[in-house]
Amino acid sequence: MKTIKYFLILMLVSTTVFAQYYLNPVSTSLAGAYATKARGAYINGWNPANLGLENNPRFSLHFGFLPLVPFPTVQISNSAISPFLMNKHFFTGGYLTDQDKEDLIAFFPDDGLSVNPLMQLPILNLSFGRWAVSIGTEVTGVVTLPKSLFRFAFFGNEFEKPLLDLENTNVEMQAVTSVALAHGREVTIPVLSDVVEQTTVGAAIKVLIGGGYTGFEQVAGTVTSYPDKIVLDGNLKGLMGIGGYGAAFDLGLATVINEKMSANISLHNLFGFINWGMIEAEKVEYSIYSEIYSEDFENFDSALEEGIQTDTSYSVSGFTSNYPSYLLLGFEYRILDNLNAYATVKQHFSNDLAATYLPKVSIAAEYDITHWFPARLGFSFGGIEKFQWGIGTGLNFSHYALDIGFSQIGGMFNHAKGFAISFGQSILF
Repeated sequence: MKTIKYFLILMLVSTTVFAQYYLNPVSTSLAGAYATKARGAYINGWNPANLGLENNPRFSLHFGFLPLVPFPTVQISNSAISPFLMNKHFFTGGYLTDQDKEDLIAFFPDDGLSVNPLMQLPILNLSFGRWAVSIGTEVTGVVTLPKSLFRFAFFGNEFEKPLLDLENTNVEMQAVTSVALAHGREVTIPVLSDVVEQTTVGAAIKVLIGGGYTGFEQVAGTVTSYPDKIVLDGNLKGLMGIGGYGAAFDLGLATVINEKMSANISLHNLFGFINWGMIEAEKVEYSIYSEIYSEDFENFDSALEEGIQTDTSYSVSGFTSNYPSYLLLGFEYRILDNLNAYATVKQHFSNDLAATYLPKVSIAAEYDITHWFPARLGFSFGGIEKFQWGIGTGLNFSHYALDIGFSQIGGMFNHAKGFAISFGQSILF
C-alpha cells in the first residue's frame, strides 16, 4: 500500500508543479496561430528558422515578473465539465430525478473524464543575434477518471452489479526540464528563390533533464456490492522513474513570400526520448481480491490488507519514455498595415501523453489600434483541446513589451471546459 500512496503523490506533484513550455502570452491570445509570428527566444517550440528573418530582434529577453522570476502560465481543462453544466444541473437547488441524472451522466465521455492541468514555468528565454537559449520546466500527460465513478456518485450502488469499473482509468505524466539552443540563418534555395524574397533555415537541440515519470501500463478492477459484503477485485501495473536524461531536435524552414505573405514549416522533438532511472526506476505491481463482509466493516483496513495478493515495487535498470514529436505549418497575411492574419496547423505523430493524432488548426488576427497597443483574437479546432479561442493585448514599444493573453478551451464563456491565462514581458533591441 505504501507504493500506491507514493505513486499517487508523485502524480499529484507532477500535475501541479511543471509546465507545457511552448505557451506564452501572444500564442495564448492567438489560440496557437503563432508559428510565423514567433521571434527571439519565443521561437522555442514554434520554429527556429524565424531567428534568421530580417525582422528578428538582435537581442531579446522574455520574462515574467523579473528576469529569472517566472510568472506561471496556468491552463486547466477537462473533457466534460463546464460552468453551464454546473449551473444548469448542480446549482439549481432543485430535486434531480433519475432522468435528470441520466442526462447529466450523458455529458461524460464513455472513455472517461480526461483532465489536463498545465502550468508554465520558464526560467530563461534569451536570444542574441541568430541564436537563442531557452530553459524551462514542462509536463506532458493525461489523467483519466472512469465514467462509472460518476454513475456511482449519482445513483449509488446496485447489489450484485459492479459499482465501479476501473478499466478506463489512466495516468501518464512526465516532468522534464528542457535546455534548448537554437540557431537560424538566411540561405539561398534555387527552387524557392524565384518565388520568395527571403528563405531561412534553423535548428535546435534540446537537452532533456527528467524530473519524474508516472505511468500506468495496466489498470483493471471492479468493486461490487452485495447485501452482506463488498467484493474488491483489481490489479495495477505501472512504471515510476525519478531522474532521467534525453534529447530532441527541431528543424525549421521559413519564407517571406512578399511584403504581405509569409509561410513556414517545422518539425519538433525529432527522435525525442527520455531514459529514466538516474536516481530511481521502479516497476509497480499491485493486485487485490477481497470479500469484506458487513460484520468486518469496523476492521475495514485489516480486511483490505488480507485481500492483497500482490503489492510489490522492485527496481529496474531503467526504461524509456517518448517525448512527443509534431509538425507545424504556418502562414501569415498582412491585410492592412495594422492588421495581420495568421494560421497554424499542428500535427502530432503519436497518441500518448498529451499528444493526439487529431490535427489542430488555428486561425487568428492581430489589429494594431495604435503602433504600441495591439488587439489579438484567435480560434482553433481539433487537437487535444477540440476547440479553443483566445484574446489578448499588450503594450508593445520599441524596446519593451508587456503582453497578456486569455483563452478558453472546449467552448466559449459559460460553455467552456477550461481556461488559460498568461502574462509576460520582453526587452528587445
